Amino acid sequence: MRRLIANHIGRIRKVITLLSALTVSSAHGSEHWQLYTSTSWLEIHYRKQPNGLLQVKGQAKLKNATTKSVIRALINTDAIPVWVDNIQSVTLLAQPESNQSLVHTKLNLPWPVSDRDMLTLSCFSKMDDGKYLLQIRSVPEAASTGTLIRITEIVIDWEFQESTSDLDITYTAQARLNGSVPQWLANKASLKNTQKMLRSLRALLANQQAITTEWTLPPGDCDGF
Repeated sequence: MRRLIANHIGRIRKVITLLSALTVSSAHGSEHWQLYTSTSWLEIHYRKQPNGLLQVKGQAKLKNATTKSVIRALINTDAIPVWVDNIQSVTLLAQPESNQSLVHTKLNLPWPVSDRDMLTLSCFSKMDDGKYLLQIRSVPEAASTGTLIRITEIVIDWEFQESTSDLDITYTAQARLNGSVPQWLANKASLKNTQKMLRSLRALLANQQAITTEWTLPPGDCDGF
């Protein structure tokens, strides 16, 4: 009897182990990223979403940088067109909360792609000690005015993890360009632009003194954002 019980328990353990392995394998399958490029400080991956959009993930390790410095660069609307390609203008329309920004952006895209614009709302929060998150989303009910095509379904996250001397950034983004742009062209541009933007951000911060005192955009509550 004891042998039968032991054998039965052994079979149950094997089944549980198999189910655990399958669960882990399935979870990994849903997180299938493909490598686009890799350097000593930057990696860029991509994956196709169920809605057909390409999600891009850039992971950068910056020396002697702080979250405050990056936030300052990202909310300096006058300077963004200088270091981010294809940006014509960035206009701050409102701040619904102290940690939120409603922004209108115009893009000058290379021929043959028509120029576009986007209306986004961002929210900045502190997740843990030395860990911050900036979320940027398109405003769905806003229609474009004039001749510009409105970019929609924007989902952008900037995650920051600070250490003693380094800043780890994880940037993920996806958006629908709309219009008649072939998806393969939009995907290629998204990967190249992410790489160029993070390189430009690194160069920008290297030429500036890191901010360690005041926030230009203070973290706050983003629950339900």
